[in-house]
Amino acid sequence: MIYFVLSFIFCFAAFYVFYSMFEIFMSKFYSKQKFYENKTSDKRNIALMHSVNFSKIFVPVLKKIKFKIFTDYINKIDNMLKIFDFENGLEINAYNFVFIQIVCFIFGCICSFVVFGSDIFFMFCLGAVFLILPYLKLTEQYDKITTSIVKQLPDAANLMAIMIYSGIDFNSSLNKIVNILDGYLIKEFKIILDKVSLGMDVKTAFNETAEKYNLLQLNTFVKALNISLDTGTGLTDSLYKIAEQINNDNVTAAEKKAHEAPIKMLIPMTLLILPTIFILLFAPFVISFIKSGSVL
Repeated sequence: MIYFVLSFIFCFAAFYVFYSMFEIFMSKFYSKQKFYENKTSDKRNIALMHSVNFSKIFVPVLKKIKFKIFTDYINKIDNMLKIFDFENGLEINAYNFVFIQIVCFIFGCICSFVVFGSDIFFMFCLGAVFLILPYLKLTEQYDKITTSIVKQLPDAANLMAIMIYSGIDFNSSLNKIVNILDGYLIKEFKIILDKVSLGMDVKTAFNETAEKYNLLQLNTFVKALNISLDTGTGLTDSLYKIAEQINNDNVTAAEKKAHEAPIKMLIPMTLLILPTIFILLFAPFVISFIKSGSVL
């Protein structure tokens, strides 16, 4: 029993270490964080950068795999990774990410071998858990960013409409929003302003952002901006309508999730709660039957 508890603690600690590493990778380095700042985590940051660069050696081997399931998975990972901005030589694509998953699988197998011995079943199960860990962290951070952008769009559109209605031009209103608000959407607005300051057309900058995220709400917002900027009229009304539409979509999505919650709760109730209740109810009768041959 003690060996089992210690084994569980060891596996949980290893899982937590890898989860923390990908927390750093997917969250801390978002939106052009620097590797060489004077902080205590410099060595860990540089080690992570070298690990990603080392994975590039095996990318040509992975590119030779042409199975449709694998290529679809690569495309899906690429679409999620493109919303993360990295610098200082850290360039990661879907093939680098898959290599990291393979390393995690091997590490999980090694942990299983150390704890449970050469049992193939445990090695495969623990390796599979570590294999999906990077993907879970990636999807978690991706959903966090996209959800934050969708939630911020109505407020940004309303604030922009108010400023334009009060006589402020579009670029100045966008600059004021960047100074007032904060969040992932505001970071993208800052990038757009940087591109415009370097000579890029504002419509092109917004189109690149919309293509980067490929969100329905953001695409609608950018399309309405482009139409209003082309015609030169109706920008304020368009922004108000977009904000109202996105708010309605968010409310509808929240109601849908609320209706789905009871159905999703059936799974943990069936697998975890109900068996425990049956054990508590019928265990005394079973023990009594085993000892005396009678349930009374």
